[in-house]
Amino acid sequence: MSYSAVTQKFLIASYCFAIVTAIAAPISTFIASIASIAMLVTWILSGHLWQGLKYSASHPAGKMILVFFIWLMISAFYADTAVQDKLITLYSWRPLFFSFLLLGMFYKIEWKKRLIYSYLMVMVIAALISLILWLLDIYMRGLPSPGIIMTNHTSQSMAFFVGVLCALFLWIKTTGLQKKSVLAVVILLFVVNIFFVSPSRSGYVALPVAAVFFLVNAYGLKKIPHILAGVMVVGLIIALSSNTLQERTKLALAEKTNVQKDTKLTSIGLREIFRENAIDLIRQKPILGYGTSSFKNTYSEHVAKKYQDWRAEGVSDPHNQYLFVWFENGVIGLILFLAYILVAIRSGVQQKSYSLIAASVLTGYVVTSFFNSHFKTFPEGHLLAFFVGCLLAYLPVKKECSE
Repeated sequence: MSYSAVTQKFLIASYCFAIVTAIAAPISTFIASIASIAMLVTWILSGHLWQGLKYSASHPAGKMILVFFIWLMISAFYADTAVQDKLITLYSWRPLFFSFLLLGMFYKIEWKKRLIYSYLMVMVIAALISLILWLLDIYMRGLPSPGIIMTNHTSQSMAFFVGVLCALFLWIKTTGLQKKSVLAVVILLFVVNIFFVSPSRSGYVALPVAAVFFLVNAYGLKKIPHILAGVMVVGLIIALSSNTLQERTKLALAEKTNVQKDTKLTSIGLREIFRENAIDLIRQKPILGYGTSSFKNTYSEHVAKKYQDWRAEGVSDPHNQYLFVWFENGVIGLILFLAYILVAIRSGVQQKSYSLIAASVLTGYVVTSFFNSHFKTFPEGHLLAFFVGCLLAYLPVKKECSE
């Protein structure tokens, strides 16, 4: 077997492992970790690493990732933490590293198709199993809600949220009535799981925002009134019929109202306390922040002096991606991070193909990251990173932008 044939097999293997990682990210951190490492190794062995890195560095989103990472490393120097803590925090940003790598690797249209179809097939099976378990009131993996079969209810909700956008894209591109009907059923299956089965509020927020963004870019600005009306009608029907959504919304409002009165930790309460104290500390060092890896020590010391109850508990993350970046890396880091998001979304919209899925997924994550650190958490972070990296990738010279 010739050398070129061997390297081609490694190249194909790296694409396959990338798809496996994207699918496994919300389901199994173990499988996703192994697959992502295998992807990296086979990509190196394919002999395309250097060329791919050049492609990544020439991509608008890739350039912003590089600049942001450079600032993360600079910020690490002035953080008053141990070297090990600095390395751990830098490593936690690895989903962005994978996005950067994939921008110069996953540019072939046929592999983008394989990613979408493979993802949808697995997620349809997962959604059916989840729905059956929910109807039978069966709990899995020690999780507190029936029908949750993935890492947690948030990762499951976001996985099906991505599935809706993939199916919606194919529905728009498909002309046959039979195929459209099948895709419509798939979309309905995912929507039911997000709003009726899963108690995750992330999906409740991400899907309508991303759906509007996707449809406006697919059909044009003139259709905005029709799109908004349609989404509002569907949203109203879901809100009136989903007990899960109603209960989670009522609980959120009650927790937010009673933040200062609660004697025990609550989901919304802890986020409010995180936000309040993080902002107090940010005001002291708004420009440069406290440095990469500084949040846990600085925040924990601050609340330990201020409170005597559950509010005094130290944490490593404020459950708000933007506050985390601003806290550790200052307004400079926050601007660079937001610039990456805007550039990536713009690139996705301009390409007018599978990239629109990536831009829409990223738009949904932008909203949920106000109350989560979804860019860094393993299941949601890797899911986002692989869809953005794979679907935004293109050749810098001969741009492939059509199916």
